[in-house]
Amino acid sequence: MKIQIEKMFKSLEKNENSILENFDDILQNVKPLSSKQLYQLPVLIKELSHQLTDERSSRHNGYMNQTVMLTAYSRYFMWWNLFRLTNLFRGFPKNCFDNLKDNDYCLDLGSGPLTIPVALWLSRPELRKKKLTWYCTDISQTALSLGEEIFLSVVAKTLDNENENIEPWKIIRVKGELGTEIRNKASFVTCANMFNELYYDTAKPLEEQAKKYTNTLISYATEKSLILVVEPAFPRSSRFISLTRDALIRKKFSIVSPCPHSKECCMDGRRGGKWCHFVLNTDFAPKKLHKLSDKAGLPKDRASLSFVFAQNFENSQNNLQNEELKIRVVSDLIKLPQNATGRYACSKLGLTLVKSNFANSKKFDSG
Repeated sequence: MKIQIEKMFKSLEKNENSILENFDDILQNVKPLSSKQLYQLPVLIKELSHQLTDERSSRHNGYMNQTVMLTAYSRYFMWWNLFRLTNLFRGFPKNCFDNLKDNDYCLDLGSGPLTIPVALWLSRPELRKKKLTWYCTDISQTALSLGEEIFLSVVAKTLDNENENIEPWKIIRVKGELGTEIRNKASFVTCANMFNELYYDTAKPLEEQAKKYTNTLISYATEKSLILVVEPAFPRSSRFISLTRDALIRKKFSIVSPCPHSKECCMDGRRGGKWCHFVLNTDFAPKKLHKLSDKAGLPKDRASLSFVFAQNFENSQNNLQNEELKIRVVSDLIKLPQNATGRYACSKLGLTLVKSNFANSKKFDSG
């Protein structure tokens, strides 16, 4: 059988990677910190990390309006999210954004400091040439304001290396939560790390929540649209993503990524079962970000996420021939009998095992 390897994660080009490597310099130009504040930054990052994880029940919903917390978020968590998302977006199919045209509207829900628009600008050069308008919604106007400054600074850095006459996307900041009305339907609806904050402390079934939120996403979208949902990589989020995937398929959406099929999810995050998520090696993450992580007592050798990317229109790139069997690797390396190794994967056959030897195991990394 002929094997064609298509990796999920791909690194940025040299110029864009340099911008990501020095993202702290961009932030220092946008919102300068004193030497004392920079010294205290690791402590603030550690404190916010606790509020986002084991102490989240006591966290105030408007924490992004607090200057100290927003500083810690943008200088650490946003940086790591940009590393994850740029590598993910670079790996999306080459022509997956062909439906986006000049003067189209896009919507980023729970945008915070505009992490998704910044990541897309860095990772998909073909989109920079399109005159797009982004509605960026969040309950924190402070975060949105900072995000627009960051976005324009990143745009300026990339355009320094461009010969073409390219204008930045238009940003419309909208203060509000999910469900807030926008004036125009969006051809591309996105959200990252938002839904886990909405369903975290509710007693309602996750199935009900996923169906409701999917309908809300679709209500914002045009008749032909793209929808992207990214969540942190832990079992409950993975379960939510799987349920969102099912809801999108029922609404006649097809899956662009990561799924190699539209059948029932075989790693749907049910209790006691396997859950779909992808792990990115951080060896190539910015060195200064690693250094900051170590100072904060949060060293990171893996960056992970769960996501679904869907469309509700025909695209020839997704029409597989019957004889093709596509599989998506969804696990770390596991030991098998007789000194063999392998990884779990999904395919239209269901849960699949990819066997490999030590020499070629790196070819079949997560994703």
